[in-house]
Amino acid sequence: MFVALVLPLTIANPYTPWLAAVLGGVGAGLFIDEVGKFITQSNDYFYPLAFPIIYAFVIGCIWLLLRIRAHRPRDARTLLYHALEDLKQVVDNDLDPFERRELREELRYVVGQTEDVEDRALAEALLTFIRNRQLRLAQNPTAIEQLWTTIRLTFSRTPSRVIARTFLIVAFAYLAVTSLLELVAFGALATRGGREAIAQALGDVVIVSGKSQYVVNTPILAATQLLCVAACALFSLAAAILLALGRERIGLRLGTLSLVISLVIVNLISFYFNQLYAVVSTLGEATVLGVAMIYRWRFLRSAQPESAGGASA
Repeated sequence: MFVALVLPLTIANPYTPWLAAVLGGVGAGLFIDEVGKFITQSNDYFYPLAFPIIYAFVIGCIWLLLRIRAHRPRDARTLLYHALEDLKQVVDNDLDPFERRELREELRYVVGQTEDVEDRALAEALLTFIRNRQLRLAQNPTAIEQLWTTIRLTFSRTPSRVIARTFLIVAFAYLAVTSLLELVAFGALATRGGREAIAQALGDVVIVSGKSQYVVNTPILAATQLLCVAACALFSLAAAILLALGRERIGLRLGTLSLVISLVIVNLISFYFNQLYAVVSTLGEATVLGVAMIYRWRFLRSAQPESAGGASA
């Protein structure tokens, strides 16, 4: 993490931010992995609260990434900052034709929208420079750009719509069934033991973590998890049925909502009680969420809203 901090302050080239990001991520991962030792007097790596903290940290990073990507202001001052930043690629011979076209459009927007005379003059000067036909452009993409292009191209062609839709229907049905079975098991326990069994299920729980055992009393957490499991079962079942009926847009919305509730709330609590199970379920649900996002990107991005009778053409 220290090297990641020092690199951008001492070296300026196109590879420094990438290297700093990798080293910073590795350093942050090594730090957060030891959080159990930092929050306990006994230096206990397997303390039950450590895994939820690690998982919450990862969820927070993902949320921050999505927020940053979604927040893209289009005011003149911001676009001028972008333009000046992109001009570094001219010096590095890394400005490709697509980036040049995008930069030109942003500068045109600044010239047409800003009321500041100095900002307009700067934008016009930069636009004149960008229009210069002698400007050296990078014709060959970098290895990272090639890899990203290959990944996008692969997922834009495979799997087919039928296969992806069938996978989502089966996945949401499976999630609904497993959630319902968990509710049935809890109901059976309550039926056999009555209120005392419910109090015990929501109350004292023995957690085996590493070589240690912990007795915790968290009725609020257990009840919250139970309610969220019920919501996930309902939304997943509705998503599977709607997808099977061709109502893809609303089906994906309900299915995505179910996955988000499970990933953000249910699994966060599950990491407290059962770390191994939470890891397996988290990876599976993240895979389903990824397929759902790819499906929406490929087949529903430009589709019209669905009518009452079924999916749009």
